[in-house]
Amino acid sequence: MSKKDTIINVATTLFNKYSYNAVGIDKIISESNVAKMTFYKYFQSKENLIEACLAKRNLDIQSAIEMKIVDSDTPIQKLNNIYNWFIDWMLSDDFNGCMFNKASLEVLHTYPSARKPIDDYRNWLACLIQGLFIELKIKNYQDSTSLFISILDGLIVGLTIGRKNISPSETWSYVLKFIEIEEKL
Repeated sequence: MSKKDTIINVATTLFNKYSYNAVGIDKIISESNVAKMTFYKYFQSKENLIEACLAKRNLDIQSAIEMKIVDSDTPIQKLNNIYNWFIDWMLSDDFNGCMFNKASLEVLHTYPSARKPIDDYRNWLACLIQGLFIELKIKNYQDSTSLFISILDGLIVGLTIGRKNISPSETWSYVLKFIEIEEKL
């Protein structure tokens, strides 16, 4: 692994665990075991590093979700597999909320270039979900896409606050009921 990749991986872990604002460059340099000059060779600022971390996180999520749905036969199976990927991630030991949502709240006002990787992630997810609703012949596919993503975001927030208050299977049953209603319209 290159030193640049090491810095991105360490920073991503620290940002995820603590927050963007709580982690300084010196901590990242120390934990990455690189010289300050090496850090600045790859990243001119914390803003550039945050942008790189978010871009890598986006690619990692895309790859993981695409692997999860590749063998799915139907759009509903793909939606379920996407939903389950998010649930598995949210129930994992290293889950500390969504890095994109955190960046939107914590750093956009200070580091506006973080907007691009946040938007890239949100647009990719919306296009993926929207395509599945189109395959399901949902007339209101744009609103359905927004609703599905809002459900995921709500689960992320809910599971960040307290894992015992969420029932993933019950929530999925509501998604299925919604899809069934939309298919009849």
